[in-house]
Amino acid sequence: MIKAVIFDLGGVMLKGSLASFKKNGEKILGLKARPGTECVFDKKLNLGQSSLRPAFERVFGKKMFDDEFLPLIKAWMANWEMNEEMLAFAKKLGKKYKVAVLSNSDLSYEEKYGERLAKVFSPIVYSHRARMAKPDKEIFEHCLKKLELKAEECIMIDDAYENIKAAKELGMRAILFKNLETLKKDLKLHSVRV
Repeated sequence: MIKAVIFDLGGVMLKGSLASFKKNGEKILGLKARPGTECVFDKKLNLGQSSLRPAFERVFGKKMFDDEFLPLIKAWMANWEMNEEMLAFAKKLGKKYKVAVLSNSDLSYEEKYGERLAKVFSPIVYSHRARMAKPDKEIFEHCLKKLELKAEECIMIDDAYENIKAAKELGMRAILFKNLETLKKDLKLHSVRV
């Protein structure tokens, strides 16, 4: 029986994607980003071992001065906007189930949305605080420990296939997020109803 629904932030609770940010960053800088997964933007950033400037420098492969970095920061912050429909849906789910966040993140997510998210979700597991990142199983186990639940009692909602695969390997149920309407149908298949 499902007792908790765990949500990713970027691409699920927050509109936007790493792919769209990389595309905007490439336009701003006039160069291609390093190839990498959509699951982890920059491992050091997600582990809380780096700030945005050095992370952007690694992703785009060049040293940045303020005239390049500041427009990138603006693009990064504009890329992630709260999905109000998803937030309202999670709030409704929270009346019957525990609702939590498990996200590869950086401090900017927490600063911009932390207070709003804390009114709906508990726990909120930010990778930059936990010093672990998805798809590593340790961060999923950390979230389960905070929820005080077993893997089979939880369902993970994420937009990255690697994270869905990792959650399932641990024994969680998992749904690859596409949009809210599809999510509602997918949750019903797991007997999760609002």
